Amino acid sequence: MIAVAHSAVTVVNALASWKGAALGINLKVKAKAEIKEEDIDVKIKVRGKDYHDLSLVKEVVKVIRERTGMNFGVKINIDSEIPVAKGLKSSSAVANAVTVAILKALDIHLRDEEILKIGVEAAKRARVTLTGAYDDACASYFGGLVFTDNRKMSLLKRERISSLPVVLLVPSHKVETYSLRHIDFSVIKDSVERIFHMAFRGEWRYASFLNALAYASLLGYDIEPILEAYSLGATVGLCGKGPALFAITEEPEMIQNVWNGMGEIIKTEVFA
Repeated sequence: MIAVAHSAVTVVNALASWKGAALGINLKVKAKAEIKEEDIDVKIKVRGKDYHDLSLVKEVVKVIRERTGMNFGVKINIDSEIPVAKGLKSSSAVANAVTVAILKALDIHLRDEEILKIGVEAAKRARVTLTGAYDDACASYFGGLVFTDNRKMSLLKRERISSLPVVLLVPSHKVETYSLRHIDFSVIKDSVERIFHMAFRGEWRYASFLNALAYASLLGYDIEPILEAYSLGATVGLCGKGPALFAITEEPEMIQNVWNGMGEIIKTEVFA
């Protein structure tokens, strides 16, 4: 059975306050699952290259076994368009796609929130998330703009967004989520809580910009590319913990021109 999940970008990062907002974009992960008697056989390709960290996928299988009481084997093939360790929710997308593909193969039907919680639990066990990333999981699964309480694993609101062009700036270096576990995000908690409420009230485009400035400053990223894109009228943000940036704009060529030479440029669109 085949399932597809999507990448997403961050509007408000939940690391400081547990409440987050994320927006689906149209980079995809496709997972194919075939049930067999025993063993877990996993093959992953990320942007055409073999990927050898199978820990998240194996944790998804373990959680599904626990939740269903079924001791099954499975063959899984994953093909992902999403760069890894760049803040583009690759882990959430893989967890969602694999979970849905396996459940389809087992002919098990669960509510959306139960499906999402399987992926979140697996991501925690694989140590690819600090908060559970329920916002990222929801944006990857449903699309549109989602607001969540990650501590309660609650979807607070979902909005459909026009399918506008998105430009991604993807630096060459990676930032693994678990490497940030010693950073004190509480120093920006009050600011991020206000930014979240601003986004929730409807000012999500400006909130995304403020969130990017807050987290980029704390994490030591150069804010110049953020300011340049914002000055051109784009909705700009820092993707998760970075290092990738995004710009939502009706003039993607303008953003591409100012970001050229700063990293890889990927063009996609909002997954509404």
